[in-house]
Amino acid sequence: MMMQGGTVMAMTVWCVMTDWLLLAAACWLAANLLFAGMIEGRRRRWERGVRRGADGVLSDAAPFSVGGGGVAVLLVHGFADTPAVFRRLADALSAHGLLCRAMRLPGAGAPLAVAARQTTDTWLAALRAEVAALREDHREVWLLGHSMGGSLALLAQLDAPGTADGLILLAPLIEVSAARAPFLPPRCWFRLTRAILPLARVMESAFPLNVLTRGGARIGYTRDRYIPLATYRGLFALVDRLRDRGSELHAPFFAVLVEDDRIVDTPAAQAWLAACPAPRRRIELLDGCGHALPQETALLDGLAGALAGFIAGDRLDRHAG
Repeated sequence: MMMQGGTVMAMTVWCVMTDWLLLAAACWLAANLLFAGMIEGRRRRWERGVRRGADGVLSDAAPFSVGGGGVAVLLVHGFADTPAVFRRLADALSAHGLLCRAMRLPGAGAPLAVAARQTTDTWLAALRAEVAALREDHREVWLLGHSMGGSLALLAQLDAPGTADGLILLAPLIEVSAARAPFLPPRCWFRLTRAILPLARVMESAFPLNVLTRGGARIGYTRDRYIPLATYRGLFALVDRLRDRGSELHAPFFAVLVEDDRIVDTPAAQAWLAACPAPRRRIELLDGCGHALPQETALLDGLAGALAGFIAGDRLDRHAG
């Protein structure tokens, strides 16, 4: 009788535990489906307010070229961005006799299915194809990258040192800032999200304006708002491929960093760049502006002049040598 009673008790406990596990699994699945449905609903409402071309790409996200001359500058935008971020800066640089080409990274401004197929390698391949095309008609090609675009410019140069004659790095991504990630590093939050919400394929990226520009000035073009998790994976893979490689950079570079950047980790960028043995370098630390340096209109004329002067100075130094 005691054995039978123990067996009944064990079966009862097992049934209760099984019921609780099934309930927990059902709640977890419901939460996943609810989250995915909520994001999809918000995305569809957002889509109704944006314009896309016949190819599905945001209508103001096309690559463009402006200016002319024997020196080309390839402008590479960052995460959740498009070539439109460079429109004013490209105009300002072209006034100094430079050809400015703003490329669109694969997947940027594109339908989600296209964006989800992109990786660090597809971004790099597109960058190298743009450089090769510019090399055909220009005696020099420089890379100007903003945020993640700066990381791509660095990686392209490190993996193939002849890629560019020099680099311009605007708030380059070496590590993601933890300023907006409470308690845990951003990468940990990303991993937790993937573990807890495995059915999620898209995340909403809604940078507050006051972290992008000084005073929260309105961005005058459409940025990607709904980002595939594959794009986040590509971003962290890019960070990993740059880690501890500062000592390999020998090309001239001009880096402009933001002191209170809440998107990228400025101290990490400073440490990485300090390890570079490049014989010609310039690092500026700006205060009172946001991460989106190409959109800081009050800075653009002075910034463009300084960048153009650095490019011209490097050319003069080589001729003098």
